[in-house]
Order: sequence, then structure tokens, then C-alpha cells
Amino acid sequence: MEVAQCYLDGNADAVEFCTHEPYHNVLAAATYTLQEGDRPSRTGSISLFDVNPDVGRFELFYRVETVGIFDIKWSPVVGNVGPMLAQADADGYLRVHGLECCSNGGDSLSLREIVGEKISSSMCLCVDWNPSTTSISVGLSDGSVSVVSFSESQLNVIQEWKAHDFELWAASFDIHQPQLVYTGSDDCKFICWDLRDGPSNLVFQNSKVHKMGVCCIAKSPRDPNILLTGSYDEYLRLWDVRSISKPVNETSVCLGGGVWRVKHHPYVPGVVLAACMHNGFAVVKIDEEKGEVMETYTKHGSLAYGADWQRGNLSHKVKQNSSVVATCSFYDRLLQIWIPESSVVKQL
Repeated sequence: MEVAQCYLDGNADAVEFCTHEPYHNVLAAATYTLQEGDRPSRTGSISLFDVNPDVGRFELFYRVETVGIFDIKWSPVVGNVGPMLAQADADGYLRVHGLECCSNGGDSLSLREIVGEKISSSMCLCVDWNPSTTSISVGLSDGSVSVVSFSESQLNVIQEWKAHDFELWAASFDIHQPQLVYTGSDDCKFICWDLRDGPSNLVFQNSKVHKMGVCCIAKSPRDPNILLTGSYDEYLRLWDVRSISKPVNETSVCLGGGVWRVKHHPYVPGVVLAACMHNGFAVVKIDEEKGEVMETYTKHGSLAYGADWQRGNLSHKVKQNSSVVATCSFYDRLLQIWIPESSVVKQL
């Protein structure tokens, strides 16, 4: 069920709903636009929307122009620390913004840059927070990964190493064992690193299963043994990492397009939302026995890149116990808000 849509000011590549109460209604959308010519440039933006289908509200309330952005990520919920948005951009900068009330008073919100550091001469392609928000992992276009400490509004690179041969599109902390970082790259390799060793120690490497580049990696928020990878080869794969030296590829499902982004449902185990590049978006039910596409969404006219679930519940006014989804596509700059029809995503 379609709720709302709009066109962004640039090529849309990432959408992220805020993870913090009481800001579940806040959606961040990022863009990356390559301006070709004699002096090419990469421009971008972050837009914030107020999304509340219960009352039919979908409003842009803040936008800031940036350099081209490849990835954004809201910080995990930790104690009394407020929401922060990490940004990985084409100029090699890692930036952290705080979500704050505007200085002119009232209830309006905006982003304030807390800190920004140029961490590489290469482009920053992906970003992830560790569970305690004390470190951020960044994947770089030269195949390196940086682990950056974040403390007292300062960023410091504490480890950086050459992890892959080509662009590194995924660098994700293990949310249950934050000393581990998983990386994936255009070299088709899926690798786990242990940060307790310096330089980081390779725990395992799989270079045979993915037939094309690894685009995304997502650890299950509930099962510490389960991890998902997405690849240009169009397969979403489930891994059992109990045998950490040799993870077992338990289940795979073909989604008909390169699996650029996967997001676990915030409440329903085994349900994921996938951005499938040339084949729109899919809601997938996956476990050790099988993977099954429950629903597809093909209302976008370009590369499907950004996808996320909204936290919180809808009231019966719209669709009781349903989930709200935001998706975006690249060249047509389209941002869509919609509600999956499949009963598998009913919140428990």
C-alpha cells in the first residue's frame, strides 16, 4: 500500500529511519550526484522528513547540501546519548551530525555537525557504528577499511588496513561481538577481522561462494549465529558463523537483481527488506531451512539502492500492526513510503 512519495534534489542512494525515541518519525535521505565535464564534481545532500502515516503526514523539514554521500547511518540507542547520523562521503570525510532542536526555539529539528575528519584520500563508501557508539567502521574505495574512535566529539583513526583488492562496499561490526568486523568487496571476498590484534587479524575469508562483488552484510539482531550477505550476483545468503573459522552457507535466495542493501525487520524475526538494484525491492522470509520472497515492490523506475523499516507501531487507523517502509532509487531520485501487504510482516 503506497503512502507517499517525493523526488529528491539529487540521485538518491540511502534512506535511514531514526532508531531513537521519540524520533522514529524522522527519516534521513542522502544523495550522490556526479557532475561531469571539464571539472567533474560530486555533490550531495541530506534531507530530513517527518513520516507519520497515522495522520497522513510526510513533510520535508530540513535539508543540507553536502559533497556526494555514499552512506549514512543513525547511531544505536545507548543510554542517554541522543541520535547521531554518521556520513561517509566522496571526499574521504567521515562526518557525525547530531539531531537537535533548532536554535530559534519551537519543536523543529535540524542536524548540527558535531565533527568531521578527512580520514582518507580515497572515497568513503560505507559506514557502521559499533554497539556502544564509541567506534565507526568505514569502507574505502581503495579496498581499505578504517576503524575510527568517536569520543568527546573527536574522531581518530585507530586502525586502517588493506582488506580487499577493490572497492569495499560493506564494513559492519558484529553487534554481539563488537571486536569483530565483517567486510565485503568487489573482489567477491567476504572476510571477518578481529580488532583485538593490530593490525587486525583475519579470522576467516570466503572467496568462493559469491560469484560477484559483496555489497552488504547484516548481522541478525536476535540470533548471534546468523548473518546475511547480499551480492551483485543477485543472491541473498544466510550464514551460520558458529564455526567462525569456516562459516556455513545455510540458505540462499535469488532476488533477480544485485542485492545492494538488506535490513532486518526491527520486530519480526527472519524477515528482511532488500534493495535489489535492477529488480526493485523485496520482503524476504529467510531461515536455515529456506528463503522465500514474500512480496516485491516495483514502483521505482531506476536502481533500487536505499531501504529501511520504520520503528514503532501504526495504529488501526491505517493498518493495524503493520510496518512502514522507506525506499529510494538512484537516477529517478524517487523516495517512496509504503506499507507491505504480506502478513509475514505483521508486528508481534
